[in-house]
Amino acid sequence: MEPSILSQTQSICPVCRKRIPARYRKEGSKVYFEKECKEHGDFRTLFWRDAQLFEEWPALSVHADQVKGKPARRGCPYDCGLCEEHEGASCTAVLEVTFRCNMNCPICFADTGKINQWEPDQAGVRRMLEAVWKTSGNCSIQFSGGEPTVREDLEDLLRMGKEMGFSHIQVNTNGLKLSQDPDYAARLKNAGADLIYLQFDGTDDAVYQAIRGRDLFEVKCRAIEHCAKAGLGVLLVPVVTPGVNDGKLGEIVDFAKKHMPAVKGIHFQPVSYFGRFPDQCPPDEARMGLGDLMQELERQTGGEMRLSDMVSRKRSDSHCSFSSVYYLDEEGQLRAITKENRREDAPCEPGTNFPEKANQFTNEYWRMPKEQGKSRSRTAMGAFLRRLREYTLSVTGMGFQDVWNVDLARLRGCCVHVVTPDGNLTPLCAFHLTDAKGGHLYQVDLDGRLVCLQEEKDCGECE
Repeated sequence: MEPSILSQTQSICPVCRKRIPARYRKEGSKVYFEKECKEHGDFRTLFWRDAQLFEEWPALSVHADQVKGKPARRGCPYDCGLCEEHEGASCTAVLEVTFRCNMNCPICFADTGKINQWEPDQAGVRRMLEAVWKTSGNCSIQFSGGEPTVREDLEDLLRMGKEMGFSHIQVNTNGLKLSQDPDYAARLKNAGADLIYLQFDGTDDAVYQAIRGRDLFEVKCRAIEHCAKAGLGVLLVPVVTPGVNDGKLGEIVDFAKKHMPAVKGIHFQPVSYFGRFPDQCPPDEARMGLGDLMQELERQTGGEMRLSDMVSRKRSDSHCSFSSVYYLDEEGQLRAITKENRREDAPCEPGTNFPEKANQFTNEYWRMPKEQGKSRSRTAMGAFLRRLREYTLSVTGMGFQDVWNVDLARLRGCCVHVVTPDGNLTPLCAFHLTDAKGGHLYQVDLDGRLVCLQEEKDCGECE
């Protein structure tokens, strides 16, 4: 079968970071992302291994309205803040409350340790929260880093966010402090934390040695135990790395089932290459697309999870993520709540409030119910409803873009934004993007300002 071009877009050169033409090309059953720079040559990386699924996946998605951002002067991706080219406000706002960390992982898209150790004070964090409220209202907030638990005032920051009206606040953590201090989870919950977004790559220490450089499985178990005792929900967040833990997805699902209802879900993130492979694209075997991930979940759970359970993101571009929701029955089997609705759902209409819908999802599925264990109805229906309320498991996935596959159309539709103290919001994939030599496209300077590191003379098309 002859290769065929499925769609045209724009990307940036991995070497000079200029805008260059790009395309998705179908070759056999696979889809590749290709681009060419007249100065630095051609680049090609595997995107999805199932071309049919790639073409079907966006069927229900729509473009969001453009935000009322600052004028686009140099063009995407050099005017982030957000600029007027961007489509839609934040569904999740990530606040990097520190660049310090108590670990030094071999894989870290935040590149902790390679950038300055500056962090915002409480007034700076307040300005970040105010910027989110102004642009996106009551969207989900994630305190991240670095490692946010190294801040002694994290509880104060949580209280601040709640006082300002944010209904869902997550803490993105490696779990070290949660495991060491049995009372820390309760203090975070009492201060306003709704969810622990827990780095969790697998159920054996060989995985952690490869991805994190140390044994961590018992640390993760103790952290979850302490959260369960405090009534604080946990979302497991595995970085799925081919050759390391891509064959262990079913084990992670089994672990989650055994630790419900404290574990509220799993958010799989296929590894992205932020400056990890200087001067060369990752080979095909180092790539795992969302299509691969969904199909492996079906295979490794023996059909307990199915591709038909998994719903594409309704906001364009849908290739960024999927979601599914299950409840755990009394026999220990996951039953899909989202079963068969991937194509039967009516598509969203233009103008849909995507941040509001995303916040409804996180509030419903990514937190422990407030009334957990209080209702003890003797009727069968009452028992079922209680089980449904307490034993739901959300299984989602998100594929972050790196310099080899960054699609500017996808970037303009991104709804996960990093917030800086100067009030700028930047798509996460742009904020952390590094070129082939590991150089960042953006950084935060010592005054808390977002700075694009691309020289203005190099922002145009590669001629």
